[in-house]
Amino acid sequence: MDENSKISYIAIEGVIGAGKTSLARKIKDKLNAQLIVEQFEVNPFLENFYLDRKRYAFQTQMFFLVNRFKQQQELNQENLFTEHL
Repeated sequence: MDENSKISYIAIEGVIGAGKTSLARKIKDKLNAQLIVEQFEVNPFLENFYLDRKRYAFQTQMFFLVNRFKQQQELNQENLFTEHL
């Protein structure tokens, strides 16, 4: 793969239990890539969301959104310095 056609990100979406993480791990191994998974277990709103989806949907999704943003920032920081200048 040449530098101009290099893949930056592959996003996998689907319902719970569909095999997203398993597929992502296989792709990671095949492409020798970095795997970043959603950290759903740290979402403090998730348990309440399953009890009352309508009431906690916004908070739950906002937490996931902010968490993904932080993950993206951390990825960008890793490439901040390079020895190939």
